[in-house]
Amino acid sequence: MKKLFIFLILFCPTLPALAEQIEFPTNELAKESVLPVFENTRAVLNRNIVTKGKIDFGLGAGMELNEPYYADMIYQAEATYHFTETSGFNVQGIFWQNGLSSYGKQLASEQNFDASSAPHSKWTIIGNYQFVAYYGKISITKHTVMNLNLYGLAGLGYINMGSTSTIGLNLGIGQNFFLTKKLALRVDIRMLIFRGANAASKGVNMAPGQTHNASDFDQRMYFNNQLGLSLAYLL
Repeated sequence: MKKLFIFLILFCPTLPALAEQIEFPTNELAKESVLPVFENTRAVLNRNIVTKGKIDFGLGAGMELNEPYYADMIYQAEATYHFTETSGFNVQGIFWQNGLSSYGKQLASEQNFDASSAPHSKWTIIGNYQFVAYYGKISITKHTVMNLNLYGLAGLGYINMGSTSTIGLNLGIGQNFFLTKKLALRVDIRMLIFRGANAASKGVNMAPGQTHNASDFDQRMYFNNQLGLSLAYLL
């Protein structure tokens, strides 16, 4: 019996096989391709935004993410000259909003500690080397493509602190989202590192209305994290 079974398998391949036909309703079948379809495929393949030899200007605002005493709103203006598609020189001007934060005001009213009498950041001018690490595109819809690039920043800046000034190191990363071939939304996260007056120095009377010299305060290192958002126009 076993030999007969093997014979049928090997020498009778044309034996009818039992099969069942499966049908799906038409409305349950996929109607679109999984891969995106673009009206203009060259827009996906080509570099649409050319920056080499061009300058872009930007205006915007942001905030400091770890400032306890002073208002964390900042305003910024910047310009970037692009040597190549991957490298350029960026200049940033950053201006801090005057006044104390809500926590700083609370300390002044409840703890008799007015941090505004200590030297603190007013404005800065920073020169950065900008390196574009990645240029790419994303599909917002099947008919549109947004260009973007990811960049890094490193530079030095002059920081005005009212009665004194200092030099700071700026490090950051960011991304340009090109809304058109000329207009981009620029988002960056920076760390401004500098040495400045410590408002909480021992032996200094920080009661409201007091005035002090920069030499009255101890020095400390600041690592201020900033988030910036601006609109940049490419000439």
